Amino acid sequence: MGNKVTYLAIILIFLISFTSIASAGKETMIVGERLTLSPSIYGNIVTWAETATDSAVMYNLTTGNITGLGVHIESSPSIQGDKITWCEEDNVIVYNISTDKETKIINASNPTIYGDNLVYVRSKYANGQPSSYQDVKCNSLYLYNLSTNKEVQLTPYKNALIGASIYGNKIVWTLWTQADQVNSSEWEWSTNISIYDISTKRVSDISRTGTAQGSKIYGNIVVWIEYQNGSMNIHMRDIAKHKTRQITFDGNSTNPDVYGDRVVWERRCCGGDRWLSDIYMYNVSTNETIRITNSTYASDPAIYDDKIVYLDTRNDIEYQVDRDIYLYNLSA
Repeated sequence: MGNKVTYLAIILIFLISFTSIASAGKETMIVGERLTLSPSIYGNIVTWAETATDSAVMYNLTTGNITGLGVHIESSPSIQGDKITWCEEDNVIVYNISTDKETKIINASNPTIYGDNLVYVRSKYANGQPSSYQDVKCNSLYLYNLSTNKEVQLTPYKNALIGASIYGNKIVWTLWTQADQVNSSEWEWSTNISIYDISTKRVSDISRTGTAQGSKIYGNIVVWIEYQNGSMNIHMRDIAKHKTRQITFDGNSTNPDVYGDRVVWERRCCGGDRWLSDIYMYNVSTNETIRITNSTYASDPAIYDDKIVYLDTRNDIEYQVDRDIYLYNLSA
């Protein structure tokens, strides 16, 4: 009985911890009882990965049609414009919705796309092993233009690069570097956010704290997570104004995404023997934070215009295996 009371108390605190709760908008379940991962949205198309079939999936919000796109995928698909990209068997695949054609980039991973510019990680082959087995020092960031078929190496093969995001001529990513070896089995890591300007070919820093990860960019806004002293908080930089600010202070915020002047993320809280989580949104223009979901099982948000998509296990609380995908329309 005592554990139950404690669990309910934690949920109550989690529910009321932010003063502003979304009063407008409509939530709709897109798909249920499927093993989904990492939704992405652009226009009326939602994409995600399915672990049961190792496939990429495309869902049309207008028609309700679900289309399988790939097999044996190794990363969740992401969409921008009429193009969807994912990693499949050590290759990057770009699917053009308009032409129904695929482009394959051999020996590449972790893709992200904007217009005709495709960004990905390429790894060296060594000792007869595939790139996916290589040490992090063998990774490099590449840019490929789908119109010109021209590939450009952006960074040298010496650091791990993950989590790239592109908007217009700007690319941001997390740069992992190894510090001095502590002992024979342990290494210290430093993670920072870098930005590359395609037009000027200039690389500069967004965060040099050594604890930054998970960057996303839209327009002049870059968001990321700072991992400090066991806590996770969302930070934001306006690259036009050269100003950085901290958005969250609860120590449990992760998985940010940004569109326009809206930033969404997942806030986690330990509820007894399980993690609770909900989706929040920050408006850069008004400096207002609102809570989007109340299920305490929502995670992994993505935003486009007035629409937010996310995973939710509210219908499978005991096992939390079936990750339903929900859409929250802010203007509905």
